[in-house]
Amino acid sequence: MTSTHFTIALHNRTLQLTREGLGFIMILIGVGLGAINTGNNLLYLILAMCCSFIVVSGILSEMSLKKLSVKGEAPAYLYAREPGSLKLKLSNHKKWEPSYSIHIKPTQSRQPFTLEPEPYFFFIPSGSTIEKPVILTAQKRGHFKIATCRLATRFPFGFFYKTKTIPLQLETVVFPAIHPVKPPDQSETGIEGEGIVQPKGEELHAVREFQPGDSLNSVHWKSSAKTGNLRVKEFQSHNLQSYTIFLALKNPTTNQPIQEEDLEERVSDVASLVYHLIQRGHEVSLKTEETQTAYGSSEAHLLDLMYTLAFIGLQGEGSRRNL
Repeated sequence: MTSTHFTIALHNRTLQLTREGLGFIMILIGVGLGAINTGNNLLYLILAMCCSFIVVSGILSEMSLKKLSVKGEAPAYLYAREPGSLKLKLSNHKKWEPSYSIHIKPTQSRQPFTLEPEPYFFFIPSGSTIEKPVILTAQKRGHFKIATCRLATRFPFGFFYKTKTIPLQLETVVFPAIHPVKPPDQSETGIEGEGIVQPKGEELHAVREFQPGDSLNSVHWKSSAKTGNLRVKEFQSHNLQSYTIFLALKNPTTNQPIQEEDLEERVSDVASLVYHLIQRGHEVSLKTEETQTAYGSSEAHLLDLMYTLAFIGLQGEGSRRNL
């Protein structure tokens, strides 16, 4: 649909003249001029009929948009840049009149998003509710909210494109984007404040003599001091470990918050690492300059960390766990 620039806005409605409508009005003007110049009664009848089409178009489009409400059902959370299922329900509260050819256009929220396909309802009987599944893709993490939407129709003749703004109240939480990462080796360690991952170690099984090839990180210094020989901690192996993942929110040189682009990249990297480690059954703790979470490997722990990462570093955003 290609529209012209002739638009009228009043309260919560807009009326936009379409290309077809402009052509019809041009014909209407031509018929009117011919009727005036010739005095032909038939042309006057045609002119009156064309004017009545415009009036009928306005009345029927207004009746079609009248007493409609929209409700959205979003999942409790989404991952950024990944499609999620969304249900839109359009209800017709009129007692007798149905509605026809309704498009739903959600207003832009603070976060960019896409809906595919565009929600379209051809026929909504009186007193009924029609449900349409659509795919919602949010681009950024945080609190996602759509407060209003526009109902749009070209019914019945396509001369005008009429819209009406109504409440929608659609809310959910968008987790950071997840991308493939290489999980750290079990022997990989990081320096606190500089590295990203630091294994915590597994359940202590025994203390034995140091052997060539053993890591100095596993040396049991108290036992070594007592015996005079290097002794190392031996852990009971279940092929699982506990990891502390560090997320720096400030520049260590300036002690100022890092730039938004760098923050988003770091949060996405940390979220991806958390996601893949917990999926493999490892225990994970998230640490920042100020706080550190408990260790855990359950699905509930993963969701807790993702909720934390969804809002961390965002100004004016708090926990939205109860959405």
